[in-house]
This record gives sequence, C-alpha cells and structure tokens, in this order.
Amino acid sequence: MGNSVSIPASPYIPHNKPPPTVFAIKCHPKADEVCCELDSFFVKHWPFKNQKERNRFSASQTNRWACYALPLVRDDRIIDSVKVVTLHFLLDDIAEDMTMEEGKQLYKRLIPIAMGNKQPDREDPLEWITYDIWASMRACDKGLADEVLQQALVCVTAQVDEKRLLCANQGDVWRQRIREGGSAFVAAVVRYGMDLHLSPQTLSSFSAIDESYGRLGIIVNDIHSFEKELRMWNEDHKEGAQLVNMVDTMAKDTGLSYEASKRVLWILCREWELKHQDLVEERLAAKDGGREDLKIYLNGLEYVLGGNEYWSETTQRYHWQD
Repeated sequence: MGNSVSIPASPYIPHNKPPPTVFAIKCHPKADEVCCELDSFFVKHWPFKNQKERNRFSASQTNRWACYALPLVRDDRIIDSVKVVTLHFLLDDIAEDMTMEEGKQLYKRLIPIAMGNKQPDREDPLEWITYDIWASMRACDKGLADEVLQQALVCVTAQVDEKRLLCANQGDVWRQRIREGGSAFVAAVVRYGMDLHLSPQTLSSFSAIDESYGRLGIIVNDIHSFEKELRMWNEDHKEGAQLVNMVDTMAKDTGLSYEASKRVLWILCREWELKHQDLVEERLAAKDGGREDLKIYLNGLEYVLGGNEYWSETTQRYHWQD
C-alpha cells in the first residue's frame, strides 16, 4: 500500500455575499428620462394611502426595475413597457393588503377594463390608469399587447387563488410561484418592447428555457423580498395559510436557518445560470437557431435576469427601513 496522505481540512466559513451572476447588467439609455416622467406620473395620480407610501414608492425606484430588466426595448415603446410593469407592482401592493376575496373583487373589476371591454370611471385612478396603459399598448401593437395581457391575467389570477394558502411543500410553492411570479408576463413585455413577433410554435420550443428563466427570476426575488414578506406575514396572516416564499420552504425542508437557506439558494441559482446558458446554446444550435429574432429574444431574457438581481439588491421596496 502507498503512503497515506493527510490533507488538512479547510473549515467552511459561511459567507452571505453570493458569487456574482454570469448575466450581463445593462440599463436602458433613456432610463433617467423615463423614470423622471413615470415617477412624477404615479406620485401624482396613483391612490397611495398616505405620504409615507408615496415617499416609499419614490425611494424604491420602482420604475427603474424595468429599465434594468428591459435595456434593449425600443425607444418608442419604453414608456408603456415600464408603465405596465410598474402598474403590476402597484396592484400587487394593493392586493397584499386585502383579503383573498377582496383581491378577487379588485381584479374582477379591473380585468374587463384592461381588456378594453368596459370604460373606466375617470374618477377612479385604478380604473383609468389601467385602461389607458392597455389602450396605449394596443394602439401601438395589438397582437403583442394581447400576449402581455394574457400573461398578466394568469399572474393576477394566481395571486388571488386559494391554492396559495395551502402550499404544503417545495413543489407546491414552486408551482404556485411560477404562476404568480410574473416571469411569463415580463417575457411577453420583452417581446412587446422589442417588437418581436414570434409564432406560438416558436414560443413553445422555448419551454425548457422559460422554466429555467422563471425559476431564476423567482428565486432571486424570493431571496431579496423575504424579510419584507416575513414581516408582513408576522403582522397579518390568515389562519392555515403558508408563507409562499422559497426561502421559508427551504428552511422548513432542510432545518436550516433563513440565512443558511438563502446561501443554499444562491448556489443553486448560480448552478442554474450555467444550466440556463447550456439550454440557450442547445436551442440556438437547432435548425432555426440562426434567426436573429431568436437570438435577440433569448438575450433579452438574460438581461431581465441580470437586471432583476441588480435592482433587487438595493431597492427600498425590499430593504425599506422605517
């Protein structure tokens, strides 16, 4: 037998700073101009409950999320692209303060207005802002606007589905978060903003990439928003409900602390990023993979992932200190 070799053990030292993402981070060149216009618009017209909420919206730079996530959007479509995403954020905030039934009634009222099937009450900012945004998008490109609306309806319907109160394990949480997290909605905004008309057959060929993209966006969002969601949960949660966040689920499934669960999820994200790149390469190696519109779209999804993480690290939406 050969001589045994003693290898000194290197102790594992937990580090809460995650490894850097592989995705590029870029901001839309008109971001400052767009954010100035839309920050003023929403501060003036949105029915915030009080000045504190209005200040929090401004400090959170909510409109800038889309400027980081959609850096390649055409200049003539950037306002509506950012505006519809911010509307989604703000409606989600309102629904969070409602019971499930109240949330259902809110969206039952707004959905026909968003679809253009009902005229808004011009005294109700929720109604006229919703109507005007979707009307403007349809006037620009009805086909792609309808795709965005279709995915928005999937998202908001999931947010007020009783199933989210009964998620018992990681699989349940994951399936629910995929529906309500808005990744497909944002992907549709990417196509709208970049004027990319892809056939249903082409879109269906991205199923593995869509799942990977959705997983990455949701996990990063859950990590950064966890403290906010936990605080809200502790203040007002419904009996029998579950905190629908992957950090909480990871902690329950593994017995790890919340901080340790975040570290595990960060490593999973970085591994999934590499897998995502492999999936993209495989798709582009297909017979039609040389098409420029496919390359642009898949690149656009990667910018969403990089931009989402960059913005989420510092926004006061998730890290607000009272």
